[in-house]
Amino acid sequence: MSAAATLALVRAEPHVSFSAVSTYLKCPRSYEMRYVRRAPAETRPGSLVFGSAVHEALATFYDALREGKAAPGPEAMGDAFRASWARQLAGDVPVLFDEKDTAASVEDAGVRLLACFCAQAPPPHAVVDVEAPFAIEIADPDTGEVLPERLVGVFDAVVRDPDGRHRILEHKTGARRWTEDRLAYDLQLTAYSLAAPVMGLGDAAVVVQLLLKTKAPALERYEVARTERDRQDLRRVLVGVLTAVRAGAFYPVRDWHCRGCAFAGACVAG
Repeated sequence: MSAAATLALVRAEPHVSFSAVSTYLKCPRSYEMRYVRRAPAETRPGSLVFGSAVHEALATFYDALREGKAAPGPEAMGDAFRASWARQLAGDVPVLFDEKDTAASVEDAGVRLLACFCAQAPPPHAVVDVEAPFAIEIADPDTGEVLPERLVGVFDAVVRDPDGRHRILEHKTGARRWTEDRLAYDLQLTAYSLAAPVMGLGDAAVVVQLLLKTKAPALERYEVARTERDRQDLRRVLVGVLTAVRAGAFYPVRDWHCRGCAFAGACVAG
């Protein structure tokens, strides 16, 4: 069964994704629009479309290595990015760019970033899986109750070191390096740490591979560790969010995120 088919199967059951949890934590009203009302998106942030196209290109890189082929070079990676970028721009929902960006300038940035990746990314010893879905139980750490929803998500890539230890690779794009605080408190990385042993990966390391959209593109790698306390805190967040959702607590949070929100018009209209 393909990864997409497996993910569709687990999403047919009660579940919550980290993306949904993150959306609720930023703005419960946005969560309601997207996951409860299923409102159509008015726009798509250019940064998200860009990140999706980069992810697709990187998936072709790790897929080739998993199949025992030579790693795709900058030209092939650039072609994969351009194809994904063009396909997404051709969608029905308009892409919202920052004032300084255009479709052409963002495309050029993506090609340069992937050339940087090809030059700087360390080759893994072995690629175990690419776009690997997971689904795990959510247990209340205070009561022991197992919730009906499972936490679902996707590992960008799973690789294995010569000593047999697994690493979960998470790909990000951004304009700034991550701070120690962001690395320490990023809940998505904690979710991967929580899922790893359940999915048979043991005490897997979680590695962020950050492609920096700076004037001179760069690749930053951060290996993060999580404690059992971190994982318990995440469980409490998951339980809290799902409890609030069941209670219908969908209040708006008005801040700078509103400017690029995909549901800004519908939110104001009520």
